[in-house]
Amino acid sequence: MMMFATVGRGAVHGWFALFCLPLALGGGGSVWAQDVSDAVLEELTVTARKREENVQTTPLAVSAFGERALQERNIQSAADITGYVPNVQFDSVASESGGGAATQIAIRGIGQTDYVLTVEPGVGIYLDGVYVGKSIGSLLDTVDIGRLEVLRGPQGTLFGKNTLGGAIQLVSRRPSTEPEFYSEVITGAFDRFDVKTGMSSPINDSLRLRFTGSYQSRDGHVKRVSPLTGRDTGKRQGNKDQLSGRLVAEIDLLDNLLATVAIDGSRIDEEAAGTIVLNADENGGFSSLYNAGVPGGVCLPSAGAARFNNPLCYNSQYERSLSSRETTNNNDAANYSQANIWGTSLTLDWSLDAFDVRSISAYRRVSVDILQELTGSAYYTDTIGQRIGTKQLSQEIQITGDAFDDRLHFVAGAYYLREEGEQRFPVDITLVQFLSGGAIENDSYAAFGQVTYDLTEQLSLTGGLRYTYEVREFNPGLQVLQGYNGGSSVRIPGFVNPVDGAFGAPGTPLFPAGWYERTSDATTPMASLNYLFANDAMAYVSYSKGFKGGGFTMRYFPPVLPGPGTNPNDIVSYAGPETAVTYEVGLKSEWLQRRLRLNIAGFHTDYDDIQVTYNIDPDGDGPIGNFVPVLSNAASAQIRGIEMEGSFAATDWLRVDASLGYVDAEYTYFSPLALANYPGIESAELPNTPKWTANVGGTLTFMDNVAGRLALRADYSYRSKQFKEFTNSPVLEQDAYGVLNAALTYKTADEQWQVSLGGTNLTDEAYMVNGLANPGTGFFQAAVSRPREWYLSLRYGF
Repeated sequence: MMMFATVGRGAVHGWFALFCLPLALGGGGSVWAQDVSDAVLEELTVTARKREENVQTTPLAVSAFGERALQERNIQSAADITGYVPNVQFDSVASESGGGAATQIAIRGIGQTDYVLTVEPGVGIYLDGVYVGKSIGSLLDTVDIGRLEVLRGPQGTLFGKNTLGGAIQLVSRRPSTEPEFYSEVITGAFDRFDVKTGMSSPINDSLRLRFTGSYQSRDGHVKRVSPLTGRDTGKRQGNKDQLSGRLVAEIDLLDNLLATVAIDGSRIDEEAAGTIVLNADENGGFSSLYNAGVPGGVCLPSAGAARFNNPLCYNSQYERSLSSRETTNNNDAANYSQANIWGTSLTLDWSLDAFDVRSISAYRRVSVDILQELTGSAYYTDTIGQRIGTKQLSQEIQITGDAFDDRLHFVAGAYYLREEGEQRFPVDITLVQFLSGGAIENDSYAAFGQVTYDLTEQLSLTGGLRYTYEVREFNPGLQVLQGYNGGSSVRIPGFVNPVDGAFGAPGTPLFPAGWYERTSDATTPMASLNYLFANDAMAYVSYSKGFKGGGFTMRYFPPVLPGPGTNPNDIVSYAGPETAVTYEVGLKSEWLQRRLRLNIAGFHTDYDDIQVTYNIDPDGDGPIGNFVPVLSNAASAQIRGIEMEGSFAATDWLRVDASLGYVDAEYTYFSPLALANYPGIESAELPNTPKWTANVGGTLTFMDNVAGRLALRADYSYRSKQFKEFTNSPVLEQDAYGVLNAALTYKTADEQWQVSLGGTNLTDEAYMVNGLANPGTGFFQAAVSRPREWYLSLRYGF
C-alpha cells in the first residue's frame, strides 16, 4: 500500500505490478491450492443506455455496484463511491452551503463548486430514472438501493443537460413477489446509532408493496473551542441526524401494463457542517477595515505582536489546522442545518408487440434552513443563513424496441422539466448586513433518439441526437441592504464603523426587482462503433457531446444602481451554457473463464465556456477586495486521461478489485475578467481534479460452509494533490492522501443473521471535503473529513 505515498514513476510502476499480479497468479494454475472452477465474477446489468444491458457489452465507461458490493464496501450514501471509481471526486458537502444535503461532484475534471439555485450541476444524479435537479438535496443515501451506476463522460443524448461530466444512477430494489424483511442496527464511534428496516410483500395477484425506513445519527467530529482559552466548549459541528423512508407500490394494471408508484422523504436536523478556518487574514478587505475600527489602534500592524493575543482583533489567532478538527466558532445560534426532502413518481411500463413505452412522471420538493458562522471570532462576525425552497416537476416518455430481425435497437423520447425556487442569504458581517438571493423559474424541453444497428454479429454502430430548449428566469427583487450595526458595532465600546453609510441607506435594493429571462438551446449528438472480438471482449470508439445550462449570478453587493436610461436587463450578470466534447476509446474484457475482468478507457475532452464562481472586487482597487461571488464563463480547458478497472475471482475464497485513473487537465483560455481579478491564474489547475486516483480492495473468505460464512473486506483508495477552488489558493491545496476501510462479516448459513465489525478512515486522514476562499472577508475555510471510526452492525432478514 505504501507505493501510493508519492506520485511518480515508481508509484505508477508499483501500481501496474499490483494490477498485473492477479494475471500472473491466475495463469500459474498450481499457485492456488483449491479448485477455482466455481470462482466466477457475477454478471452486472446496467441501464446506461435506457435499456437493460450487460455492463461488459455497453460501449461507454460505466462503473456498477450491485447490492452485495454496496454492502461489502459499507457505502452509506452516493458520496462514498468517490473512493471506488476512477477520476471521480464526490464531495458530500458543497462549499459554503453549511449542509442541506448539498453536494459538489466532478468527473474527469468536469463539475461545479457552487450550490446556489441559479447554478446548474455538471454531473447529473438520478433516482429510479428521476433527475435530481439541484445541488441542494442531492446527497442520496443507499438504503435499499439495488444498484448504483456511475457513467463517465458526457451523457447529453440520452440523459440531457447537466451531464457533461457524467451521470450517477441509483436504482432502488423493487417490490418482491415473495414476503421479504430485514432490519439492521448499527452502533459505533461518536455515539453512532443507525436503524434500517425494509419489508416487501405481494398484497394480491396484481399488487406488491415495498417499504424501507432508516434513522442515522452520530455526534459531530469538529470541536467548538473557546477563542479565549482554547478549551473544549462541549459544542460540536458536523454531526448526522437523518430520518428517511420510501414506499413503493407495483400494480399490474393489465397483463402488459405495469404501474410503479414511489414516495420518498428525508428529514435532516443537524449541526452546521464541520468546517475549520484555515487562514484568518488580517489584511483582507473587510477584516482590515474592521481592525482599523477597533479603538486605540490595538489591532493594526503598528500594535506589534500583542494584537495576536487580543481577542478583539481578527488575525491568525483564530486559525486551526485540519488535523486539529477544532474551530473557534462560538455562536450557538449559528450552528444548524435543517432540510426536508421528499418526492413522488409514477412510472408506467407498457409492453407492446413492436416496442415498449415508459412514462416517468415525478415531483420533488426541498426546503432548507441553515445558519452557520464563518470567521470563528466573537467580535469580527460573519454569519450566513440559507433559506431555500425548491419545487421540481418532470415528465419523460421513452420508447424502446428492436426491428429488422433484432439487428436494429432504438430508443426515442421527450422530456420536460419545470423548476421553481427561492433562495435567501441573510448575510451578517460586522460592518454591514444585507439580504441576498432571489427566485427562479426554469423550463426545459427536450426530444431525443438513439439507434444501434448490428452491422454484423460482431460489429455495431450507434448514433444519437438530442435537442434541448431552455427558458431561465431570475428575480433578485428580495435583495436589500439591511444596515451597518451588527456585531462589534455594538459590543466594542468606541468602535467606529469605517463603512457606515458607504453603500447607501438601509432598505436600498441591491439590484432592481423584476424577472430577467434568458433562453438557450443545444444539440448534443453521440456516435460509437463497437466490435465484439469474442464472447468475452469488446472494443469501442465513441464521440459524445454534453452541455450544462446557463445561470445568473445570484449574489449582488454593493448595490447595483443602473444609471438613467439603462435597462437593468442589459447588465444583469449571466453566464451562458458550457459544453464538453469527448472522444473515447475503450476495451472491455473477461478472461480465465470469467474469473478476471479488465476494462480500460482513454479519453480526450474539449471543455469550453467553463462556468466558474469566483470572487471579484466590486469597487475596483477600493478597500473591499475580492468579496462578491459572480458566475462567469471564465475559461476553456483540454482534459485527457485513462481509466482502468479490474476484478479477479482468484478462488472461491479470494476476490480482488482494483481501479486506476489518470487525468491530465490544463486550461487553454481565461476570460479578461478572470485575468483582471486574478493575475497569474494562467498556471492554475482545475479544481477537484486529482491527477491520480486509485483503489485496491479485496474480499477474503475464511469460511463458507454449514457453519456460515466469515469474510474480511478491505479497500484502500488514493487521491493525488488537488485544489478545492478555482483560484488555486495554497491554503486550499489538498495534498495526496489515502484512506483505508475494512470490515469483518459473519453470516449464518441460512443467510438470515449477519454481524459486521468494521472501521472507516483507518489511516485517520484529515483531508478537505470542500474549500472556500473569501479574500474580501479575510477568511479561508474548509470542511474536514471524519476521523478514524469503528462500527458494529447486526442484521436480520429473510
